[in-house]
Amino acid sequence: MNVIEAIRDEHLFRPFLVDLESWRNWLLALRALYGIKINATPYTKDLIQKCTGRALDKLPKDGFSTALLLVGRRGGKSRISGLVAAYEACLSGREKKLAKGEWGLVSVVSPTRFQSQIIKRYIRAAFETDLLQQEIVDDGNDGFELSNGVRIQILTGDFKSVRGFTQLCVIVDEICFMGLTEESKVRNDSELIQAIRPALITTRGKLIAISTKYSPKGWAYRTWKNNFDDNGRILVWDAISKQMNPTLSDEVIAEAMAEDPVAARTEFLNQWREDVGAYLPREAIEAVVVKNRKELLPRENILYYGFTDVSGGRGDDATLAIGHLNEYKKVVVDYLKRWKPPFNPQAVIRLMCDELRRYGLSGVVGDAYAAEFTVQSFRACGIAYKKSEKNKSELYLNLLPRICSAGIELLDDEILVSQLANLERRCRSGGKDIIDHPSNGRDDLANAVAGLGDITTKRKIIAGAF
Repeated sequence: MNVIEAIRDEHLFRPFLVDLESWRNWLLALRALYGIKINATPYTKDLIQKCTGRALDKLPKDGFSTALLLVGRRGGKSRISGLVAAYEACLSGREKKLAKGEWGLVSVVSPTRFQSQIIKRYIRAAFETDLLQQEIVDDGNDGFELSNGVRIQILTGDFKSVRGFTQLCVIVDEICFMGLTEESKVRNDSELIQAIRPALITTRGKLIAISTKYSPKGWAYRTWKNNFDDNGRILVWDAISKQMNPTLSDEVIAEAMAEDPVAARTEFLNQWREDVGAYLPREAIEAVVVKNRKELLPRENILYYGFTDVSGGRGDDATLAIGHLNEYKKVVVDYLKRWKPPFNPQAVIRLMCDELRRYGLSGVVGDAYAAEFTVQSFRACGIAYKKSEKNKSELYLNLLPRICSAGIELLDDEILVSQLANLERRCRSGGKDIIDHPSNGRDDLANAVAGLGDITTKRKIIAGAF
């Protein structure tokens, strides 16, 4: 039974999609993916040409083993991901290629835990018919096992788990956003794809990447650039939100366009964010990391500086960086600490003050968060607090030449490296570029290090005394 037959069957996936007419373009995409016959009508020819750049008769009759489905926000991507995962696990027959005793997985990899839970709920909902419900023999938080021995596993940006098992199918959800958050255990989408492919060889399984477009970089962008409007073996399906979800309100799109036209063109019109670029390549950042150096103890006759990024203890980390300028005028990061929420901000400030005094500091520089509260809390501990004269973007812009010229020594901290590598540079007309973390990302450690790099060059700040 092919995937389209399973979707049309009332005992299988028909109740999951309900109104098949509103999903007709997704069904056409699935026909192309699986090599299922498509009737040559003016409508199907036109849609295939628009979404793949190919003529209908140029689609391979046996389908594709790899697909990149780029669809705008609220276009139905997550729901289709869940359906495809359910089909591959229980009806594709790929488990027959497994050796006796071999464990087969259908994995759905997403960038964040929140996204993973969305996908899991969709997959679980696809099994709610009486016929499919009885196939589930073990149901857990991160997936479930079927009576045929296949396990559906939900992962959060984890390439090691994907690599460790024989895969029947791997669905990478929101691949253009992979590696942009601390939750993700991969550096980028290219690293993830490289790990996935060998795990699919035994079963000749499918690799299906689904996403809204974002920054023009990585595997997703290269695959789109090289395979859209091409007759190769990778299917690229490129469609705006309304094309795949005709029930989407025009008012929702119009409101988004009015509020933020650049973001809306990416999210609903599925355009690459040309205004977003990488701050620095990861390799440049790793080149200034001193391997295995986690901290340098305080020493006599060293003039230390401290920079803090304080938070309210609920959403963001609080961070502290301490360092000095060595005899070669190179910034050396001696100490780096982060406190993950939830926490009591006053208690964390007291801990920061203990560390500052350990390095002989009587003052610290930081951002403008809750200015008076922060100043008073540090003062109560005998530490003077001064607001940074530069905003975050300015601090990052000043850090850029230090990293590129090897004018800084970073501690060996993977989270710090990831935060710096994930920073985005957004071009703004009429002013300086904005540098910040991506949506759902963090940069608290990176901000503390950037601030530290800035204040070490200011001779008027002596041992934190203002």
